[in-house]
Amino acid sequence: MSFSKTVTYFIFIKSTQIISLMAVKKGLFKTSVGRKNLMAFTGLFIIFFLIIHLIGNLILIIPDSYFPIEFWSNVANGHDMYNAYSHFLVHFWPVTIVAYILYVAIITHIIDALLITLQNKKSQGEKYIVTDNSTSSWYSRNMGILGTVIGVFLVIHMAQFWLQYKVLKVEHDLYELVLATLKIWWFVLVYEIGIIALGFHLVHGIESAHRSLGIYPKKIMNTIKYIALCFSLVMAILYAIIPIILYFK
Repeated sequence: MSFSKTVTYFIFIKSTQIISLMAVKKGLFKTSVGRKNLMAFTGLFIIFFLIIHLIGNLILIIPDSYFPIEFWSNVANGHDMYNAYSHFLVHFWPVTIVAYILYVAIITHIIDALLITLQNKKSQGEKYIVTDNSTSSWYSRNMGILGTVIGVFLVIHMAQFWLQYKVLKVEHDLYELVLATLKIWWFVLVYEIGIIALGFHLVHGIESAHRSLGIYPKKIMNTIKYIALCFSLVMAILYAIIPIILYFK
């Protein structure tokens, strides 16, 4: 194992231990407020990753004419640019550390969501409560379903790309792997369903995260709702058009 990888794994393991100890010591998984705050922080970190991931994926649909021959070590087309970008993400050790933190954030987010869902069901079972859903949206009442759809999509997505390219290393040309995969109609359909679920999940998730972090004034929350809607719509549209364009390319 190279020195850089050894340092990366050491930092990751120590960081995970520190975060876990802090979570247990502060009781983040014990109280409702703690779990919701943890859900907010991990969710916002995942959103940061989604933005970076989207920027990289947009390389796939940029016309080759936009890549001058002198651009980034003589990269002259989208094929070379995307593979250079992917190689950088896999082999640059600071990015690897961030990737491991992302894995922890995703797993924590999922576990936290399950704990909150179970607690809500338990609370509803202890006392009969009449709930007025007239002012709530469909997606806010079905975050669990949307999260499950996203989870299934994430497993398929990572098995097809991350596992083959980064872990097993059976594919060395990620650009060609992506293009070949997105020529399969049912995978494109799965991708679109996953992105639609992600869009709805983001709308409520961003608003809910800010509520959990203590931003309650009505004027601010109305602004956050608008920003969440616009951001989620833009993210969903940009993510969704990539497989469609590549399918018909």
